[in-house]
Amino acid sequence: MDLKSIQSIHAGPYKLVYVSSGGGSTAISDFLKVPGASNTILESYIPYSRESMDEYLGIKPSHYCGLQTTINMAMIAFKRAQKLAPDAKKEHLLGAAVTATLSTTYEKLGSHRFFVCIQGSDATHVISCYLTKGKRTRDSEEKLVSECLEALIGIACGVSSELPKLSQNIEYEVVKSKKEWTQLIDSEIEFIKCQEEISRLIFPGTFNPIHEGHLQIKEIAEKMTKQKLFFEISVSNVDKAPLSYYEIQKTIEQFSKEHRWVLTNAPTFQEKIKLFPKSTFVVGTDTLMRIFDQKYYQDQLSMNKALECFDEYDARFIVFGREIEKTFRSLEDLKIPTSMLHRFEGVSENEFRMDIRSRDIKRSNEESRRPA
Repeated sequence: MDLKSIQSIHAGPYKLVYVSSGGGSTAISDFLKVPGASNTILESYIPYSRESMDEYLGIKPSHYCGLQTTINMAMIAFKRAQKLAPDAKKEHLLGAAVTATLSTTYEKLGSHRFFVCIQGSDATHVISCYLTKGKRTRDSEEKLVSECLEALIGIACGVSSELPKLSQNIEYEVVKSKKEWTQLIDSEIEFIKCQEEISRLIFPGTFNPIHEGHLQIKEIAEKMTKQKLFFEISVSNVDKAPLSYYEIQKTIEQFSKEHRWVLTNAPTFQEKIKLFPKSTFVVGTDTLMRIFDQKYYQDQLSMNKALECFDEYDARFIVFGREIEKTFRSLEDLKIPTSMLHRFEGVSENEFRMDIRSRDIKRSNEESRRPA
């Protein structure tokens, strides 16, 4: 990005938090060396080691250099920008993130690649680029990453509209917010649904991506209850970063016409149960373990109070077994308070077992990508 464009950004209202792992350092240097940078850059953070990245994300990602990880980083950075600049207009705040694995002193097993995400209040911008090994030096790969990052920041700030000329090797997509998504995130509405009427059979999850295991669970639960199942996706999550507009769109798009879904802003089961009273929730044993894990509550008293809503709102659960730490665990293997056992119905291993996870599918999809 030329000096005039950077000066224009610094003179404007936009403020951003920047987080990077593996590349893009030249870009932040370019911004910082131009007078007025303190008006734009709120914070710069580099979680370079795996331990640092795990702590930053709050989870261990399936890929430390991948689009999903980069989006999660940008969402956290965007939330951080809101905290650091509470008086700024939300539409002028940005979270910028980069992950990259580039040429180094040893031969890397995977592809050379980088991902960039800019998250704002009105849109998610994402770039994916896979590079051919040996085609460029480390410096030229880093230059390309930084050029893409600077260009994307310029686009988000409205001072530029083009990406670097190596466009045939760069996948760029922007997903703009819809009014109802913003209303849901701001808690102005309770949920967004695909059908006029929501049934009392709810299957919470991220469904990123949805797979055969999810669909088999749907069929079994519908046969057990004689009701149509709704896939429930929350835009906020207890363990993970909030969903970006890109993730919201991609998740919804994968459902076919015969699938029913509802989008909420209910990260905890306490909130889900209040939102959908007298409903049956479809869960795996891993999810059920978290519901009864005190670490997700302030203390034992707050946990007990949260669990009171099971009776108050007449919540019931169909529980599917999951492989946890290489051991298949079903409802019978969990410790459920005796007073609440009548609310849970388990599905046996003979009826359903499919050791497949969305994160494994994402990892496989990532590893199958070919360099450009």
